Amino acid sequence: MLEAKLYKVILAVACVIGFHGAMSQERSNETVADWWLWPGYTLTGKAQNIKAQHGVYPVEAREALSIGNLSYTLFGANPTGSISEILPEQGNPDHMKAFTVEMWLINHVNHPIGAAVSMRRQPHSDDPLWLLGYYDDQVIFSLDPGKPSSGDNRAQYTIDGRGWKNRWWHIVGTYDGRQLCLYLNGAKVFQKNTAAPETLLGDRLTATGYLAAEPYMEVGDLLKNARLTARALTEQEIAGRFSELKRMVEAGKLLPEAFHFNAGPYLNQVTTESATLVWETDRPATVVVRYGETLPLTGQLKWDDQQYKAESDFHIGKAALTGLKPGTPYFYEIEAVADAGDTLTSGVLTFQTEPETPSSISFGVIGDTEARPHINNRIAKLLWGERPDFVLHTGDITDGGTQANKYEWNYEYFTGMGQLLERLPVYPVAGNGEGDLFWYRQYHTLPSPDGYYHIRYGDAEFFMLNSNNPGDFAPSGAQYQWLEKQLAASTARWKFVAHHHALYSADDDDYGDSWSGKSTLGDTVLQQIVPLYEKYGVDIVFYGHLHTYQRTYPLTGGKVDHDHGVVYVQTGGAGGNLEDFTPNRAWFSAKTYRGHHYVTVSISGNHLNLRMYDAEGRLKDDVDYEQRGVEGAR
Repeated sequence: MLEAKLYKVILAVACVIGFHGAMSQERSNETVADWWLWPGYTLTGKAQNIKAQHGVYPVEAREALSIGNLSYTLFGANPTGSISEILPEQGNPDHMKAFTVEMWLINHVNHPIGAAVSMRRQPHSDDPLWLLGYYDDQVIFSLDPGKPSSGDNRAQYTIDGRGWKNRWWHIVGTYDGRQLCLYLNGAKVFQKNTAAPETLLGDRLTATGYLAAEPYMEVGDLLKNARLTARALTEQEIAGRFSELKRMVEAGKLLPEAFHFNAGPYLNQVTTESATLVWETDRPATVVVRYGETLPLTGQLKWDDQQYKAESDFHIGKAALTGLKPGTPYFYEIEAVADAGDTLTSGVLTFQTEPETPSSISFGVIGDTEARPHINNRIAKLLWGERPDFVLHTGDITDGGTQANKYEWNYEYFTGMGQLLERLPVYPVAGNGEGDLFWYRQYHTLPSPDGYYHIRYGDAEFFMLNSNNPGDFAPSGAQYQWLEKQLAASTARWKFVAHHHALYSADDDDYGDSWSGKSTLGDTVLQQIVPLYEKYGVDIVFYGHLHTYQRTYPLTGGKVDHDHGVVYVQTGGAGGNLEDFTPNRAWFSAKTYRGHHYVTVSISGNHLNLRMYDAEGRLKDDVDYEQRGVEGAR
């Protein structure tokens, strides 16, 4: 329940607010506040690149931001951060005796979290005038919540279900002067006649997060929109609002009106002489890509939205910069002009082409970014700090970003990882989360549309497989036969394979419930491809799927073989719900870790160093390998 006056706590601002106008112009005179909350997930320092959704208050209003606020516990949870604004006079009519407050939430984590929108009078008061709150499937809408008699002015409801698309909740409270109502995803779930307190509208609106169970999570990761209207909306209007919000999500739009990038721009393939860029605008646009070795940028490439309309109803652009110099740093910038004349720029970004003969190689490995932009943000910043040449992604880019769930790319993956993608190429394999390959294909320009391909970087070659088709891993399978030809022809000193599903894993329940019986300790169907790895001397196989870290000893023929074995690295800790290990150590296990993490690999000549770090950047695994001078093996 809501607990008043238990304590006072100073709260830090936990999120950058995008403050934008109301969706419907005809109601703008009734809209007191309409907040679009997007965490300011961007790299820091000179690499910082603010996007349209990272909106901030106008300069003249910055003194109105509140860094210290009094707040309540909500269903026993302590507040973790808040954002406040002093409402302008025109948005604070004294005559207002009715109102509507809305929260548009995306809850895609497996821990109890919550948010609340409340109103206070200035100066700070212990008691909100009203509060609409959500925490762990409990909803409360209360007038005068700090008074002992507030139960008479309270609506409380327990949510049954997982929301629209299993993630989304539109929670609305209305009061019309005599009746208090609560709506959930467009339908009325509670109503009650009640006498309102004398004052309903103060001058300080606050959004508060209750996110202690999710480290690094910010208010804007959960609460995407908070809206206050100076009258009680009708049931039909609320259903219409819900439909309006759903259309935004279906389109992957991050903001209702402002011209913006839904995704990118970001790098895809980068070679010695070219770089491919991908982006998505929220509306049709003509694009100019400018690039060069120094500023100001002199190279220019034009792209027209209509060129791509035959392939997609969405405004995804792809452009290849060619004729570049090997091993050279470049700058680039994208300028998009919408049909109405609005202009959007990406900011000046950077990349470097592959050297012709690199003397050393450094790359990152991540997997299962899935559902936590706040963890993606941590991983992206830490990887950027390492300045690798590129990054491998072992799949489950999204938790279920198939054709019907485009929002998982726009609202989650690009939100958290976009800051890294715009400066480093990321080479992904498809996980079961994007197993239909629909948006995987739309958002990438990889060598093959079927989810398997190979890339060469210096003296290392990477073979990226699609393990969503397990039959392909049998000797008669298409990918098995493709891979054998590629491995047999490879002249690379170092050979790496990446796919999503695990060959060897001590996960506690994916391969049999190890707490009540036996586990196969890996996918026995996919293990049919293991002899191919061993025959052609693959050095390391990377995969994810299980949301933990595990490194095996070098293995050959189902036994530890330090001389010629293949090492298997399970790295699925970039954002999915954490999993666990069997109660007993697996025979192949050299290192395990349960927690969000990322991997770096550095190669120089015959030497390879592999490290794993947690989401705080603390080193958790560090191992060195030397290239064996045996033909066809490490």
